Amino acid sequence: MRCVLLALSLLPLASCGIAPSNSQRLTEAALEMNTAARFGRMDVALERVGSNARQDFMNRHAGWGTRLRVVDVEFGGFEMTQRDEAEVYLDVLWLRDDEATVRSTRVAQRWRDERGHWELIGEERREGDTGLLGEPPPDAPRPTQNGAGDSASATDMVRQPGRSLHTRVIRDE
Repeated sequence: MRCVLLALSLLPLASCGIAPSNSQRLTEAALEMNTAARFGRMDVALERVGSNARQDFMNRHAGWGTRLRVVDVEFGGFEMTQRDEAEVYLDVLWLRDDEATVRSTRVAQRWRDERGHWELIGEERREGDTGLLGEPPPDAPRPTQNGAGDSASATDMVRQPGRSLHTRVIRDE
């Protein structure tokens, strides 16, 4: 009887030695990297980015925390494209530092399993608002052939120091 009780009490401990599956390791890596990037911990995020993709990642995320603020990152699942490659989907809520409009962008990240260590190897915007990954916004002034943009729209788009919007307060007394 004691042997049976001892065996039953040790049974939960036996399950602790089970290694996480490939998809569990991918999910953990993607959540860790994207949470770190959301909160501005690019040093931690870069640990999960492949060496060939690091410079591109830093360029695409250069505005995070300065020109734009990431409000929320929601893990949208993943798809195994090969045994050691996967595509992870994220829905990102963000806003530009000079606007109050909350934007939404769906990002697809490509991940590869390098000897038991999942690494980000690329990412792209799939749908939603542009500008999250360093792309110019669609309403940005475009340069003309002589190198200058449309002067009226360029001055409207650029915030000029010392200029403010005049408001008038109307009170009902």
